[in-house]
Amino acid sequence: MSHHRDAEAADRQPAGSRQALRCAPARTPGHRLARGRLCLCLLLAHAPCAAAQPRPFQPGVQIDWQQPAVYVGGQVVLREGPLEFLACLPGKEHESIIRLDAAAAHIYLALGLIGLNPGHPPRWDEQRGRFSPPAGDLIDVTIEWDEGGARRTARACDWLREIEYSRTPLERPWVFAGSQRLRDGTLAADHSGACVALVDQPDPLLAPSRSHSSRDVELWVEADTPAIPPSQTPVQLVLRPARPREHAMRVDFRGVLLVDGRFARPEDGADLISLARRLRPDYVQQIALDGTLPADARRLQILLTEAGVPSDAVRFVGAAETAPGR
Repeated sequence: MSHHRDAEAADRQPAGSRQALRCAPARTPGHRLARGRLCLCLLLAHAPCAAAQPRPFQPGVQIDWQQPAVYVGGQVVLREGPLEFLACLPGKEHESIIRLDAAAAHIYLALGLIGLNPGHPPRWDEQRGRFSPPAGDLIDVTIEWDEGGARRTARACDWLREIEYSRTPLERPWVFAGSQRLRDGTLAADHSGACVALVDQPDPLLAPSRSHSSRDVELWVEADTPAIPPSQTPVQLVLRPARPREHAMRVDFRGVLLVDGRFARPEDGADLISLARRLRPDYVQQIALDGTLPADARRLQILLTEAGVPSDAVRFVGAAETAPGR
C-alpha cells in the first residue's frame, strides 16, 4: 500500500521533479523509504500558498512558487582575486565569492519543481582539444542580502570584473547543466563543491554559456571587491527561469564588434545571439554597419556562422563602406 502511495505522489509532481526522482531509482527498501519521504516532502512544498513569499523546501533552500524562483542561502567567503565560481559548496571556498549552505541535490530538485530541466556540463572534446558547450535550461542569477536595515539586490555580474578589460561582464544567464549523477545516485557537485561555475568544469550544477579556461593563468574574471559586502555576510542566491534580453550590436569603421556600446569578441556576440534565440526562437539580432568595410562585415558573418548562429538569426543593417581605391 505504501508503494502505491509513493507512486501516486511521484505522478502528481511537475515534469521537472519527476525527472529528478527518476535519476535516483529505488533499488532497495531503504531507497524506497527515502523516496517515499521525498515524495511527501515535495507534495507539501508544492501545496498552494496564498502569500507571495518563498517557502522552505530543504535545508538552505526555499521556493517561491509564484515567481517562480529558488532561493539558496549562503555567505560571502571571498572578496578579491581571480575566480572559478560565483557560488560553491564546501570545498571550493578559495575560488568562489559565495559558499552555499545547501546540498546540490536539493537545489537540483527545487529547480526541477519550478519547471527547469537539466542537461549536461561541458564535455571535453579530444579531437578539437576543448570543451563542448553545456546543455540545459537557462537560469538568471541574482544575489540578495541585508545592508543597513535595507534589502539589497545585485545581478551576479555586478560582483564580477573582467580581468583583461577591468569592467563588469555582460549580463547573461547560466545553463542548468545538472552536474553528473554518480553510481551511488548522488550528484558529483555534492562531492566536488562545484555549483555556479564561471569557467569550464566537468561537474557544476550551473555552467557558463560561454567557454572559459579554468587554467590559473587564463582565468578571465575576478571579484569586484567594492561591490561585495563584507566576508561572512549572509546572502541568498536567487535562481529564476531566464528572461529574454536584447542587445545593441554594431560594427564600426575598424571592423570591431560593439555590444551595448563596448568592445566584444565575435564569440561573445555569437553566444548572446544564441542565448536570445533559445529564449525566443523567432529572435533576429540586428547588427548595424557603421562605416564598416564589406570584408569586415563578411568576416563577422563567417565567424558567427562557424560559432553555430543560424543565418536567419542575424540581420545586417546599413550599407558597408567601400574602401578608397576599391
